[in-house]
Amino acid sequence: MSRSVPPPEIDPATGRAIVTSFDVAAAAGVSQSTVSRALRNLDSVSAETRERVLEAAAQLGYLPDLRAARLRQATTGCIALVLIVPAGLDRATLNPFYYDLVAAIEGAAAVDGRRILLSFQDEETGFDAEFEQRREADGMIVVGSATNAAGWAHFTRAAAQGRRVVAWGSPHDDLPTVRADNRDGARQAVEHLHARGRRRIAFAGPGWERHAAYAERREGYLAALAAVGLDPIDVSGASIGEREAQGAAAIAGLIDTDPRADALFAASDLVALGALRALREAGLSVPGDVAVVGFDGIQGVRHCDPALTTVAQDAPAAGRALVDALLRNIAGAPVGSSRVPVRLVVRAST
Repeated sequence: MSRSVPPPEIDPATGRAIVTSFDVAAAAGVSQSTVSRALRNLDSVSAETRERVLEAAAQLGYLPDLRAARLRQATTGCIALVLIVPAGLDRATLNPFYYDLVAAIEGAAAVDGRRILLSFQDEETGFDAEFEQRREADGMIVVGSATNAAGWAHFTRAAAQGRRVVAWGSPHDDLPTVRADNRDGARQAVEHLHARGRRRIAFAGPGWERHAAYAERREGYLAALAAVGLDPIDVSGASIGEREAQGAAAIAGLIDTDPRADALFAASDLVALGALRALREAGLSVPGDVAVVGFDGIQGVRHCDPALTTVAQDAPAAGRALVDALLRNIAGAPVGSSRVPVRLVVRAST
């Protein structure tokens, strides 16, 4: 008995019938299953038949249903990349390092023949970890600030329920997490400032109590100061408003509480940029009066005035480490947390 042909499906955009593999089969004079095998380039189809099927498909403008094909396969060939952001955040104000990291993850995934599905998520839109269930991706890389507790709680629960997740920026090790070597970066910054003759070195990491990376950078700062016998000066303040504004507020506090300070280690480049502006407005020179070091290594800081000395995170290495960790997770191998090295890039601000 011959297999019945299903009624045509109408494309709502054009009002025309969607070309199916049954149409290609009729045009090529073969069965629908032969069309399927020919388009998958299987050896069971002769070269002459395959050529006839490909010609019929081209003439009809047939496009295979890739989603249906993925459902028949063990893998989607796709990685979901989730960026957890504060609710209502203007995407243009997101730390530029995250965009560097997105590009690095996409590049690392492409080397392995995988695509990226990018998803910005916050409390207002709701958190979504069901990419595997919808057969849209084989697992997730979650990137974001440790301050977004609701988002991290959601993806931690998803991992506990069997979703395949690795993270950058997680506030804990309940998820396999790749991090920068924040403490060592702080050590490099303090040792550099000390070698430049600075003895009153302040730290600005607004909201470090709720920000895991900032907390680690502060710990490294304190340890490095203790190693050379210097006292800490913490002008972090609250995590209110944009990072540049927080940096400016830190300088205002520093001028009020310790005007003899001769250096600032900022927990991020954006905080450092705000500090540079506030120092200039206060009539203080950089690095003459106050030397400044940031952290992240975003592209723009090489062009500010003066160019910013920074502890640069290695985005390409981080992207490769995240993709490798997720692929091991997908393969069922154990995955732990790891660190990516950082390096001090010395410029005019010190």
